[in-house]
Amino acid sequence: MRVTTQPLLNAWRGSLTVGATPALGDILRYQARGHDLREFLHARIAAAPGPTVLIGHSLGGIALVDLLALAAARGEAVPGTELLVTVGSQAPFLYELGALTALEPGAKLPYGFPRWLNVYDRQDVLSYLAGPVFPGDPRITDHEIGSRQPFPACHSAYWKQDALYERIEQAVAEAEIG
Repeated sequence: MRVTTQPLLNAWRGSLTVGATPALGDILRYQARGHDLREFLHARIAAAPGPTVLIGHSLGGIALVDLLALAAARGEAVPGTELLVTVGSQAPFLYELGALTALEPGAKLPYGFPRWLNVYDRQDVLSYLAGPVFPGDPRITDHEIGSRQPFPACHSAYWKQDALYERIEQAVAEAEIG
């Protein structure tokens, strides 16, 4: 390792750090200072007439899971929110790590948390299944979208898939929203 791996890592350290910083930096900044974002989201959502379907991609999904779980735990569900859709989200992974703001590891989603459609792509290393980390919770549905794109292109390819919009439409109908 001293002869091969470590010299390569030393040579590439700068470019690896620069490449990882935008995504990792956003998540770390949110984890340290996410309160303002959650307050902003809560105000915007509460100001709109319901019923509301919230859709969050990647870090947006983390913020919405935190917002909804924190509000539900306080007995103050976010007004009008009927369905959460996370797309390519790391929220389940952060929960497993004990790094999700709203929930301690092993805690269940609180009463008042809405239905949750979690969309993932097996090629997207930044998307995680929610059902297995909250076993038996009937509010959670994981749905796979196969973009056939390699990572990192697959992380944004969800939005080009008709299947995503069809599945969201189905979830809205199942929740009897609008």
